[in-house]
Amino acid sequence: MAARIQSPNSINTYKQCPRKYYYQYILKIDRKIGSIHLQRGSIAHSVLEDFFTIDISNIHSDHYEFELKVILQNLLKQKWQNGKDEFAKLDLTEDQLLFYFEETKMMVNNWFNNFLKVLKPKIMVYGLKEGFNIVKPITEMHFISQAHQVQGFVDAIHEIDGKVSVMDYKTSKREKITEEYRLQLAIYALLYQEKYGKLPHLVGVDFLRHKPHYLEVDDELLRFAKRECKVIQENTISDDIDDYSIKEGVLCRYCDFYDICFGQKTIHDFEK
Repeated sequence: MAARIQSPNSINTYKQCPRKYYYQYILKIDRKIGSIHLQRGSIAHSVLEDFFTIDISNIHSDHYEFELKVILQNLLKQKWQNGKDEFAKLDLTEDQLLFYFEETKMMVNNWFNNFLKVLKPKIMVYGLKEGFNIVKPITEMHFISQAHQVQGFVDAIHEIDGKVSVMDYKTSKREKITEEYRLQLAIYALLYQEKYGKLPHLVGVDFLRHKPHYLEVDDELLRFAKRECKVIQENTISDDIDDYSIKEGVLCRYCDFYDICFGQKTIHDFEK
């Protein structure tokens, strides 16, 4: 059987529970139920991606902060409105939706304030248009490695003052680079190196509620990524369910496949 192209998510899923990986990535059972957290995360990512497509030459340098913030907030309002059909499936009240909208707006505004701290010094030296273009990242870039059989979508790649940073956006409440995030960032560093023949200087998570956190890229981080890519390929050769054990834990009851694993339903119930 041909090796599967893995991702940080699939590798972390296997590490969490091999049986969950089997259902999700081998049988491809779609059990994911939409949530407000997933949907608003997708909207926030889309807002930041589109923000950097604006024509900065239309912005007046005397009040660029106000104009850019209005553009950012209008993008959020538009995309939130565009998501109303998906929101309707979540069985949330209008008050609950308003709460999550305001919380998402807070995150986006917080990101904007952090962005201004990087933008302002460049404007002072280079002016608005050139300064904005210096700090503007490459967004939503897809990387794939045949050598390591892994792929990933990077939210933002910045190259400022000769230093490259590869970033992922997170809307989570916790402001911490967990082992799952570290693996994701290590794989991004590996993918970047393979494509460009050089290492990024930093990889990081921009916690939109808080601020960016970074890891320096070194040989150990790359070895970690390569090791995890090798292990997942070795452990997922089989298509036999018996080769994918259930890793029981406190999170089982929140898993999409709980009712299959513990006998309440069978796989055939989802073959429709």
